Amino acid sequence: MATFNNFSLLLCFVISSSLMFNIGLSDIALTPSNTPGPVSSYEDYLTNCASKLDSICGKDIFFAIFFGNTTIIEDCCDELVNDVGKVCHDDMTKYVLTKSKFKNSDVQILERSQKIWNDCVSVEL
Repeated sequence: MATFNNFSLLLCFVISSSLMFNIGLSDIALTPSNTPGPVSSYEDYLTNCASKLDSICGKDIFFAIFFGNTTIIEDCCDELVNDVGKVCHDDMTKYVLTKSKFKNSDVQILERSQKIWNDCVSVEL
């Protein structure tokens, strides 16, 4: 649960201003509780990326990528592809991998992230 909160924080990033926790990417707080000091410009960039997802889509995308147990609906694919974009999507995923317990599953997570992106792009066509 703490890992999900750290993800939300960054993503506010995934998205609002409650730290990866209001239960979504958009609920990521600006600074993880274990990180003292100001937020870096990279974290600002990621927070901006995350803010483009509503909290429900952020949560669904997070769980789909990191746990593989959620299906992404068309509206969330639309937000991901048209509002967030590929670079932000990839950067947010990679950042969470550097900050979390998911490091040992990085290959599977990166594959799921790419699959979600590809599936969402195909929905948008």
